Amino acid sequence: MAIDKENILDTAQKYILKGQPQKAVKEYLKLLEADPQDKRLHLKLGDLYSKSGEEDKAIQAYLKVANLYGEEDLNFRAISIYKKILSVNPKFVEAFHQIAKLYLKEGLTGNAKNCYQSILQIDPNDSEAVKGLRNIESPQQPKERVLPPSAQDSLPPGSLYPPARKSIAETSDLLSPPAMNPSMSSSEPGISTLDKDSEMHYHLGVAYKEMELFDYAITEFELASSAASMKFDSYIMLGNCYLEKGDYSRSIEYYKISSRIPGLSKEKLAWLHFNLGLAYEACGKTLEALDTFNLVLKLDDSFAEAREKIRKLQPLRK
Repeated sequence: MAIDKENILDTAQKYILKGQPQKAVKEYLKLLEADPQDKRLHLKLGDLYSKSGEEDKAIQAYLKVANLYGEEDLNFRAISIYKKILSVNPKFVEAFHQIAKLYLKEGLTGNAKNCYQSILQIDPNDSEAVKGLRNIESPQQPKERVLPPSAQDSLPPGSLYPPARKSIAETSDLLSPPAMNPSMSSSEPGISTLDKDSEMHYHLGVAYKEMELFDYAITEFELASSAASMKFDSYIMLGNCYLEKGDYSRSIEYYKISSRIPGLSKEKLAWLHFNLGLAYEACGKTLEALDTFNLVLKLDDSFAEAREKIRKLQPLRK
């Protein structure tokens, strides 16, 4: 029998706003019964369990999301979920093991080593961690880079329940990191260690942003922006995160910073200014928003979204 997904989601949201997470859980379970592979539903269910103090159930829900990402070979997204599990239970050893395995798949043996060391601090007799460390430290293993301490397996700060407002099409190719040749290692010319680390931070930032952990996503995008090749994409995503947090001044600041990057194409500038226009609109600066959306059309006269924004905002001009 078909279910009314929108109606159930609306009911669940009303329960959440009333401070009744357990009733909201029942609504999400109805949806998961119809679509057990929906990662967002499992993630929201985990958040609700966590808010209700049911940590074991929260962890099981998050593990389901991590497994689904792992099956799709979306390693960085799976890592972000396992880190979220550690925010619920910092001594959940299995999460450290899985993160270590995923780091090894990505060639980040230094970070895998950190995970194994964390495990041994919790359980000095963990044989799998001892074996993993031995393999990494063996002379046959090439030495790998280690991410800066601030980017290693720290736990995400910030609320699990920020506003759910979505503002822009983040699936645009303009917001994807530059493609890299997978056959090239970080020691080869053309790709620096910094570039590869920045790409990883960018992907982690996207994963945290999708989970609406904006504060931790911001940290990752700031780290990603260290590489020149990643500055534009990272600054745009920083602007998006602050916009969704409701910090419009910081959002506008990052969009303006990104506009000063030399060599941007008209297409990228159009997307940038469209996002800037959304930030102006969100904070009630109608005139600035209109001017910015008009600039978008000057850069790309086929930008239908900007034209629609102008149509809606024009009557509000004072």
